[in-house]
Amino acid sequence: MLLTLLICLAAGGKSVRAEGDTKENTEVEVEDSLLDSMDLDSAQKAVDELLGNSSISLTDAIKELTQGEHPFSFENIKKMVQALIEASWGTQKTIWINILILVLAAALFSSFSGILDNGQLGEMSFYLVYLLVFALMLKNFTVLSAELRDTLEGIVAFMQALTPAYFLAVATATGASTASMFYQIVLLVILLVEKVLINLILPGIHVFVLLSFVNQISKEDLMSRMAELLKNIISWTMNTMLGLIVGLQVTRSLISPALDSLKRTAIGKTAGAIPGVGNAINAVTEMVIGSAVLIRNCLGVAAVVVLFLCALRPVLHIGITGITYQFLAAFAQPVSDKRMVGALNSMGEGCGLLFKVLFTTEVLFLLTIAILAGTFGGDSR
Repeated sequence: MLLTLLICLAAGGKSVRAEGDTKENTEVEVEDSLLDSMDLDSAQKAVDELLGNSSISLTDAIKELTQGEHPFSFENIKKMVQALIEASWGTQKTIWINILILVLAAALFSSFSGILDNGQLGEMSFYLVYLLVFALMLKNFTVLSAELRDTLEGIVAFMQALTPAYFLAVATATGASTASMFYQIVLLVILLVEKVLINLILPGIHVFVLLSFVNQISKEDLMSRMAELLKNIISWTMNTMLGLIVGLQVTRSLISPALDSLKRTAIGKTAGAIPGVGNAINAVTEMVIGSAVLIRNCLGVAAVVVLFLCALRPVLHIGITGITYQFLAAFAQPVSDKRMVGALNSMGEGCGLLFKVLFTTEVLFLLTIAILAGTFGGDSR
């Protein structure tokens, strides 16, 4: 509230000295002043590292959004998606063709295992082919996991850099209690993503995939229950995190904005009772709060778009890879050994878990921004 009053006094002084200025020009000056007070350099650096050549300017995007323009072109996003799909297909095509050839070879060896030296030669040939498929899929999964890890770390770095600027916008637009709530929740989400998702869940998914692959080597079902237990623990952990953060956000968003609104209303009525300047203070306060709400929401929209764009590459890469392995498993089931089909299906399930990790991270941050964007500034009168 103190920050809002200081801005109000500064803006009020300008408006008194420049009586000929229009209301629109005054609002633009207030918006520019708020933007200048935010330090977006660190956030912009994080965006540049995340998006590379496709990077966007946060400051320019916010200014265009405040003017009712559309800084994010649908055509550019469409071209980016097409380029990512082509890149993903080009990277994975050779691996998929090699795996398909090996799967057909394994099916051939399985068909002739009964007539080759009592089945021993055919079984040995199958094991050799399976180990080759095992190595290819494990390497492919390691690449996908490393790419996802880099994306998650980039998202965390972006939110760490964005939080101070967004904290200032929320404090000015809504109040200190709501801003404090946002800051605490973002820090909690960052902690959960770093310590749980990156350091625990991702290695746990590696172990799940490895157990599933090893279980398929033998005809006996030795490790499927252990792999299923680990998969359930991973899924339960992510669902619990999501439910915890959403519940905490919804609960606190019902209380903190109401406290800020009460404080701002009391201070606004007291200031409005001052003879001579009360109406002017109310008018300037409304203008500052309205501009702050606009800046806060435009910054939130820009952050949402950045989070969406930085997730495009791993979403398409992991999604296309997972679906392709599911198709390979469906194609191989009528002709190949069930162990080979199980390995291909396990690779698809592993990709699904990686996708869920990215989805959980995105939802945690997007909900935080969306809930705040739906919180309006309190009434100062």
